[in-house]
Amino acid sequence: MKISRLACLLSGLLLAPAITEAHVPIDPNQSIWLNWVYTPEIALPLLFTVVIYFRGHAKRRDHNRPVPALQIGLFLAGILSFIIALQSPLEPLSDHFLFMHQIEHMLIRSIAPLFIILSMPLAPLIQGLPSLIRHGILAPLMRNRILKGLYLFLGQPAIASLIFIGTLLIWQIPNLHDQAVFDRPLHDSMHATMIISGFFFWWLICDPRQQSARLSYGIRLIILWAVTIPNTIIGAIITLSHQQIYKAYDVLHGDWGIQLMLDQQLGGIIIWGPDGMMAFLGTAIVFVLWWRQEKNNDRRLAIVSKRDVKNPVI
Repeated sequence: MKISRLACLLSGLLLAPAITEAHVPIDPNQSIWLNWVYTPEIALPLLFTVVIYFRGHAKRRDHNRPVPALQIGLFLAGILSFIIALQSPLEPLSDHFLFMHQIEHMLIRSIAPLFIILSMPLAPLIQGLPSLIRHGILAPLMRNRILKGLYLFLGQPAIASLIFIGTLLIWQIPNLHDQAVFDRPLHDSMHATMIISGFFFWWLICDPRQQSARLSYGIRLIILWAVTIPNTIIGAIITLSHQQIYKAYDVLHGDWGIQLMLDQQLGGIIIWGPDGMMAFLGTAIVFVLWWRQEKNNDRRLAIVSKRDVKNPVI
């Protein structure tokens, strides 16, 4: 149902507040593990989401409909990915190293949304919400025509795919990228667009439902591999460039033995390799979903065949 999909999107966005602190100073002589970040506008919503999720899980367990352990694990893996990206030492380091920044983007754009979508958190999240929030806030949002229209537009396969790859390419424009490192509102916009586009895209590719999914599994694979082409191109350009492309990074003045050009090459490799390798993970997931559907279809066919044998038409 379209309304349930909108609810899933709204629930997913609760998991991914995009506020960060731009260009956090860091002492190169200090242990990296002492540079954890506490940002209330990120940490508290994430904590709230986890509490709500397990509150919903407890309610479902009381009604003999517990959330499978695998789904709980995937949900927590997604939350942990957001924490690593936005609250761990990776966050301040990403203001000084391009390759750290690209790891952060891979986490919030692909890994965290993918894990959370596969966990199918909608039911426990909705059931875990206090009744006042569920009926007074979430229900009106789900009925809002503007939000429903925006969801339908952004959820179109072509639009979701273009926005997903567009957020990568646009934010790699050197002047815009450099400005975002120093400008907090722009940095927030960078992360917000990556998170939102990531949820839309991976929901399109890895929607685990069988009856109401928008795309066949074959089309999902075609789209998934098509979006890796820009990844490869932009990653190769950054990696193979002999000139400094981004001016915002100081690599802590080389105190870690990493110079500007090496940092830039590593950043390009992250886009070119690991970020592009998400296509292989996505492909494996699509094939598992495809195999599961075929197995269920065969099971239903066998049941129908047995019923026909027991009740032949005379």
